[in-house]
Amino acid sequence: MTRFARPLPTGLRDEARGMSWQRFTDEYAAPGTVRLGSWSVVPTRGDLVECRATIAVADRIMSCGATAAGPLGAMTSILGDLGVPIQIDRLHQRELDGTFATFLLCANDWRRAWSYGEGATGDEAGIAALIAGANRLLG
Repeated sequence: MTRFARPLPTGLRDEARGMSWQRFTDEYAAPGTVRLGSWSVVPTRGDLVECRATIAVADRIMSCGATAAGPLGAMTSILGDLGVPIQIDRLHQRELDGTFATFLLCANDWRRAWSYGEGATGDEAGIAALIAGANRLLG
């Protein structure tokens, strides 16, 4: 699959071999228990950013915030605070015609799962992939 003019990252490429684009997005970007309502990011002291988000985990809807070196770090912290611990083992990002795609290899303890997110900016795509990764690991 070369939707973004380059092959998928190693590891994900093997998992997704032979999948249609629809099947790929159904598998690696499917919605789940964790749902992002809204989020914002603003620069703060030093080189840090503050991220605010409204997130639903199952039936609970919460407004949260965290400060980190970037939006992905802040959202990872927010998810951990909500009882959804996740880490990023690998990150690949691409841009084609104004659309960003992020591929993450996410982990929770011994479990690992690839995820995919798309957005108008690299941050949007990264956050979408992180939420998809949390859902794949929770599922």
